[in-house]
Amino acid sequence: MTGIITRTMATTMTKMSIALMLALSTSSVYAAQDNAYHHEAELSFLDSDDGGDGLFNANYRYYFKAVEQADKPYALSGFFHQGSTVAARYSTSSFDDIYELSGQYVFDSNWFVSAEVSRVNFDIGSDSSTIYSANLGYFFTDHSALTLNYSRMSESESSSFASTSYNSERYDSNDLDVFGLTYEHFIPLQSTAGVMLTGAFTYSDQKNTSNDLSSSVDNLGQVTIRDSKIYMGYNNYNLAINADWYINNAWSVGANVEQRYLDTSYNFSDTSFDNQGDNDQTDTYTGINTRYVWRFADVFSAKFSLDHSYFNGEYDNDSQTSFSVGINARF
Repeated sequence: MTGIITRTMATTMTKMSIALMLALSTSSVYAAQDNAYHHEAELSFLDSDDGGDGLFNANYRYYFKAVEQADKPYALSGFFHQGSTVAARYSTSSFDDIYELSGQYVFDSNWFVSAEVSRVNFDIGSDSSTIYSANLGYFFTDHSALTLNYSRMSESESSSFASTSYNSERYDSNDLDVFGLTYEHFIPLQSTAGVMLTGAFTYSDQKNTSNDLSSSVDNLGQVTIRDSKIYMGYNNYNLAINADWYINNAWSVGANVEQRYLDTSYNFSDTSFDNQGDNDQTDTYTGINTRYVWRFADVFSAKFSLDHSYFNGEYDNDSQTSFSVGINARF
């Protein structure tokens, strides 16, 4: 694992250095104009050392009011905009495909509401999930916002089989409710662009149930009935703090820490036994990152990011390095 991470970091750092050198050398020849825009489209690719084939992402966003991007960090133009939008996103990886539609409406009183629907198609089997989200928030100033989020996923499936000697009925359900509270605040600085601080608390409640009832008849006419039930419940509490320091409008370095407390309860029962209990664990995630936006044309920008994260759990430790590159268009 260490060798893979080292090689990955060396390769990605080389790519990052080349991109930065190109950006610096080009900036003296051509200076892109920071024009206001209504449309933003982006194509990006993310790769990491987790063994997957990477993630391809495409998204588009329309701003009803023109977005001013001059004299502020390019990555935060949408945050400072504080206006109504509609957006669409598609991503694909070796694990799943995600389709997403979202929209936000901002009132004159600085309150805002938004909604989102996501469809996830998993590559293993034919399973898919639909997630619905709603947000309510308030812009305290041009540099700060508080958002309350609720997301819901509920899916169920039933099946049955019947023959002369065997009958069965099966029911499966998966319900997930997520509540989140996020506060974002940008602090301008004199010598550099500023610092973006984000704090978030999330609570999620997930319940998985599976009921299987069957009856069979042997050659002697003996009837056997089996009633099997499985229940898994997860209560997850997450507290995360992120800090991104914008050295200038194009380049930032950041760090984050997240504490997770997970309480798991279970109940396995059958015709002849019943086993139940619970388990809890506390995990910590930490990470560092750097991001750069290369404005090589009035409309187009190249985006680069490098992230390294570390997982310190009660039962396992791991680390991961990822690199992403993308092309962004604003017009």
